Amino acid sequence: MQAQEMRIFDIPRYALLKYPKEDALASKVNGQWVKISTQEYISQSYAVAAALLALGIKKGDCIATVSNNRYEWNFLDMGMLMIGAVHVPLYPTISSADYAYILNDCKARLMVVSDSSLLNKILAVKDQVPELKELYSFEKTEQATPFSSLLEEGKNYDKATIDAVSETISADTLATLIYTSGTTGVPKGVMLSHRNLVSNCLGSEPCVPVNYH
Repeated sequence: MQAQEMRIFDIPRYALLKYPKEDALASKVNGQWVKISTQEYISQSYAVAAALLALGIKKGDCIATVSNNRYEWNFLDMGMLMIGAVHVPLYPTISSADYAYILNDCKARLMVVSDSSLLNKILAVKDQVPELKELYSFEKTEQATPFSSLLEEGKNYDKATIDAVSETISADTLATLIYTSGTTGVPKGVMLSHRNLVSNCLGSEPCVPVNYH
């Protein structure tokens, strides 16, 4: 596949084919390092994609996230991109009013937060966001569905079905909306395609050489 034709989710697939690793991702959980292999990264992404399809998420639907750094975010990001959903990652420090504005502006169908403190900021305005149907949380909370349920729901995924959906996605398909801080008015969503982000990665390589071995 030519670089200019790559979608974001083609990158981990290429990594599995050419440079599989046992620690493609790593995160410290309760003081212990948890390592995620390239294969598990892809498998969990497929599970997310399958669960989202089962929930009725379609190409072009927006899913918002507000989270700290954690490996589950990568499963969610890649899973939604594989089926053409649009990722809307939000800052954890903005106001509840800004969350309400952005979620309504992009018509987010689902939202995933990292913990109860961020969940509370969303719950404060959820009634103002009629399109938002479900809240999930990476960490256990009492008022949101655990993200682990998506992984469980999709664990018996049909790879061929998801790959067929992925084939409808081109390098020019919208991948993400990045909202500005709104310092000169309301936040504005910057539309970025798969091509935009992949070309940035490839263009940065000469500045930050990667040792593949």
